Amino acid sequence: MPRDVPSERRSWLLRRRSVMSRRQLKLLFAALCVPSLLIAASFLWWGYWYILAYSVLELSVIALCLRHHARHSGDYDRIDISPAVIIIKQRRARNRRRVLLNPCTTRLQAPARERDPLVLSDLETRITLAEFLPAAQRRQLALDLVHHVQQFKDTGDLYGSRSAP
Repeated sequence: MPRDVPSERRSWLLRRRSVMSRRQLKLLFAALCVPSLLIAASFLWWGYWYILAYSVLELSVIALCLRHHARHSGDYDRIDISPAVIIIKQRRARNRRRVLLNPCTTRLQAPARERDPLVLSDLETRITLAEFLPAAQRRQLALDLVHHVQQFKDTGDLYGSRSAP
């Protein structure tokens, strides 16, 4: 095997940046509930019962937002590139997805705007990547992906996978 032919795998793990753990989110929710319900209870004592209804509505909306945040805190994209296959594993909330792509037919579609995610497309498969990366890191990832996929395409030429011109 020639020395300049890339044979090792290259991997990227792209994780959503989460500052708070689930336990901290529960403590935050409790810290928000206590004063709100105390104020609502004091108004209820004076006969203004609808304040309690607004407080419960407010806290239920906050609970839904914190639940959404907790469900998506473990989201990730894992990209493994080897000469034979590109393996992409994704997790969004509780859904997991694994996609296999051919490096010779895969191409990276240029995003229309800077904040748009990257899209890898194969013959019939289209997969969105790096949705939660900042624009500068997404740009660097795109350059790395193009570079490594091009290396493996060139490797395919060296092994004679395409016919000679």
